[in-house]
Amino acid sequence: MDERTLLAMLTTEPERGVEQLIHIYGPAVHKICRSILAGLPPEEIEEAVSDVFVNVWQHRDRIRLDGACSLKSYLYAVARNVARDRLRALRPSPLSLERALEDGIEPPSPELTDDNVVSDWLQDEVLTSLEELGEPERSIFLERYYLGRSVKDIAERLHFPTKKVENILYRGKLRLREILKKKGVTPYE
Repeated sequence: MDERTLLAMLTTEPERGVEQLIHIYGPAVHKICRSILAGLPPEEIEEAVSDVFVNVWQHRDRIRLDGACSLKSYLYAVARNVARDRLRALRPSPLSLERALEDGIEPPSPELTDDNVVSDWLQDEVLTSLEELGEPERSIFLERYYLGRSVKDIAERLHFPTKKVENILYRGKLRLREILKKKGVTPYE
């Protein structure tokens, strides 16, 4: 079934259209959400996947298929945004983020002095950069600094020695600092 027919079906036969959308794109959407929400309970991932398809159905009349945009690319972008928004809802406190990055990082410009602006900007940069970490670094980092789980709890859940989790966190922090530095978000010297 081509994308234009599928998009039209979302309006004319919504139940069948959504069913087809899930059948065709469900596994990829689930994979996108799972990779961004790694370390969160499966229910959170499933809810994010559901939110993606509800969002697409609700905005079906705004979707314009042309050479630059396909239904597939639109759907995958929505999946990334929904998963990131869900992850942002679990924002860390500034203290835990500071602890995670140890030295802290500078805002992009001196005029960003309001703590809330800097905090929002910083958290967005960190969340985006976390996607570049591999597993299990990403999920361990999220569990520790976003969900506030202890190293011992994480180690038990993953069946890892506590020291291994500590080492993964340390290497993940170093790698995250490198990623942020390449983006122009530099650690304090």
